[in-house]
Amino acid sequence: MNIILRVLLAVYAFFLTIASMFAMLVTIKSDILSEAYTYLYNDVLAYRNPSILMFIVSSIFFCLSLTFLLSGFKPEGDKKAITKYNKNGDIRITLNSIENIALATSRKLNGIRDSKAFVTKVGEGVSITVKAIVLPDINIPLLSEDMQQKVKSAVEDCTGVQVDSVRVLVESIFTGYKSARVE
Repeated sequence: MNIILRVLLAVYAFFLTIASMFAMLVTIKSDILSEAYTYLYNDVLAYRNPSILMFIVSSIFFCLSLTFLLSGFKPEGDKKAITKYNKNGDIRITLNSIENIALATSRKLNGIRDSKAFVTKVGEGVSITVKAIVLPDINIPLLSEDMQQKVKSAVEDCTGVQVDSVRVLVESIFTGYKSARVE
């Protein structure tokens, strides 16, 4: 739950506490309810501005009630880890560890100068993007296909997590020196 919802929940709980205290007072002294009704009917609802203000405040509390009610039904799955269940319990594998496996596998390939790996969670599986800098005179399509197969099999073998896709992005060709680029 983010900080805004927590602050709203605190305000909501405060006013709900006041309302419950009022309800407890009504059970002890029942004429308070009739006095409150008379005050609301004669002094608040009889005039336009207090009536509009009361409608706005009650609408805000109605919306807050719906927000908190619906937030309880929203699944909050872990976005930074994959959870696998077995007979002994559950195993959580972070996306960072999957990135490290993909990175180590891609850097072992001949023809790769440098690489970066990014993993996103897709349902119960992952999608991996590898950005690579390759050496010159390398067949990029063959290297990319080899990288896709090896990264996918390494991640699936090490973690047991299904890899939905492996995307390879060749960022540049390593030339060994930095040239001034004119555009």
